[in-house]
Amino acid sequence: MPIRSVRTLVVVLCAGALVGTFAAASRSTADDNELGLTFNDASGQIRTVDVTGDIDLDNPFFQELGANGRSCFSCHRPAEGWTVTPQSVRVRFAATAGLDPIFRPNDGSNCEGADVSTLPRRIAAFSLLLTRGLIRVGIDVPVGAEFVIESVDDPYKCGAPLTQASMYRRPLPSTNLRFLSAVMWDGRESSPTTTILQDLAKQADDATTGHAEASLHLTPAQAQQIVAFETGLFTAQRRDNLAGSLTAAGALGGPVNLS
Repeated sequence: MPIRSVRTLVVVLCAGALVGTFAAASRSTADDNELGLTFNDASGQIRTVDVTGDIDLDNPFFQELGANGRSCFSCHRPAEGWTVTPQSVRVRFAATAGLDPIFRPNDGSNCEGADVSTLPRRIAAFSLLLTRGLIRVGIDVPVGAEFVIESVDDPYKCGAPLTQASMYRRPLPSTNLRFLSAVMWDGRESSPTTTILQDLAKQADDATTGHAEASLHLTPAQAQQIVAFETGLFTAQRRDNLAGSLTAAGALGGPVNLS
């Protein structure tokens, strides 16, 4: 199959997955009268509510703003609690022969710049993403740090320098962000002199220039739109297979107060 045909097939599959993901929201239970997205999970159902209104697929969150075909949506899927799961990643790998935008060697592979020229090599290169849903983030030792990296255990033979540590972690959920006190698990996207909303805007820009390999920074308007979308999402377990509805008898409580 010509290269152009392969790329066309990938785009069609990705578009189909996008439509299918949100079409699944229509299968909510009959008593679900509020706007939301409900999906089955291993223990019951999870539900997302967008308090800003309808899900806007024209938001930059869903747009390819970089050079490698990725968007925020590549690693943040509503059916997986706005992150990804190994099972869902494997489905995307099988559907696209490992050509879905999440499979990029800048950080999706075990080692940066891994050889992904053939299907067997892609399977090997993305093994941590396929089995554990992990994205690699290379972090340099900060200037003035009170530690050094003396040696590196490098089982994948990445050849990482002693000045940098490769961190493998699942993409953090892009929901319930109004409850954050710092951005990123180690707070590295936060500053004592900025607000959480400003930190989230910086995070969105860093993700676009890093994970999506964009050559241009987000415009202030694009960053604001992404943050507004993310901070409008609230996700929780709605039903448990054993306990039943977790919103029964008023358990859901009153409306969310964002003030």
